[in-house]
Amino acid sequence: MEIGDWKSTGSVALLHRELRQLGLDSNIAELSSFGFTVVPPEKVGPPEFVEEVREALEKTMLRRYGPDGLAPERWANVNDIQRFMLWEDPVFERLSYNPAGLGLAQYLLGTDCVLSLCAAWVKGPGEIRTGIHGDYLDPAINAQPERVINCNMHFMVTDYTKDDGAISFVPGSHMWRRQVTAGEAEKWADQAVAVEAPAGSMVIWGNHTWHGSYPKKTPGLRMTLQCEYMRRRHQTEEAYRETVTQEALDRNPVRFAGLMDVYSLFPFGKSDWDIERQANAEPGSKGGQSINAYRSLFDMEPASGRTTLRPCYDYMHHDGKMTSERNAERAQRMKAAQNGAQDQERSKSS
Repeated sequence: MEIGDWKSTGSVALLHRELRQLGLDSNIAELSSFGFTVVPPEKVGPPEFVEEVREALEKTMLRRYGPDGLAPERWANVNDIQRFMLWEDPVFERLSYNPAGLGLAQYLLGTDCVLSLCAAWVKGPGEIRTGIHGDYLDPAINAQPERVINCNMHFMVTDYTKDDGAISFVPGSHMWRRQVTAGEAEKWADQAVAVEAPAGSMVIWGNHTWHGSYPKKTPGLRMTLQCEYMRRRHQTEEAYRETVTQEALDRNPVRFAGLMDVYSLFPFGKSDWDIERQANAEPGSKGGQSINAYRSLFDMEPASGRTTLRPCYDYMHHDGKMTSERNAERAQRMKAAQNGAQDQERSKSS
């Protein structure tokens, strides 16, 4: 089927066209049917990219832990998450908008999703494992909303096999839309499906899917880079909007500013939101899932000043004149948009 610029679908049509170009149709089907999917290395990036990520992660571990940061004995029977990795090396920034990973995250969350965290997992030999669980933000056993709120992308820096302590999934569990009980976690611990894939692969899943991991029975370290994305208007797990620099915005594409959420409307202050800043923001850097708001997954051109840091607003100050002007401007813009849409419909019908 040929996918057109269907306004009724918003940005979904444009996203699907690009996911098809990437050869990810089957991955979309797997996410829908099984709740997780594995993207092979050839659809993620060249072999050099894997090596660049590996080298950056190894250097980071040595900076954080000193000379024994990669020593097998230090990681024996340890499965540890390394937080706030994004600013450790520019290659981690590039990983956050990899077309395959971000494209499938946008399929689950909407094309204006934001980055919630960028972490690394380092796992050594031993009996340690991750228990079966779901990633929904509320840990209660109650039924969860149908739509996915947050999703994970794990980039495999080392080969994954069951004996290497691979991540594991309970296929179809995303349909149950609830958190796992203690008894179910015990039952599925050794029945979950281990992901077996080479370094450079990605595994992606939504927050409803039950998953865990197996113990690592082989020598050496299992290493992973994790990006978690979420829908807008939810609190991110790591503070990117507050820590991103103008240099980082400049060297990365426009969509990166959207992942950093630097054009967020929220929080409001006494003088309402910054209408002018929103109106002038580049597509892909702000909220919105219309066709006009879409930014191509293949747009890798550095933003170079087209996106800027969020200003420091005086939330407690009320500028009555400015608020009135902004509201008037907003009303005019909405009226102009409505008139333009009506003119287009008239021209089509005539």
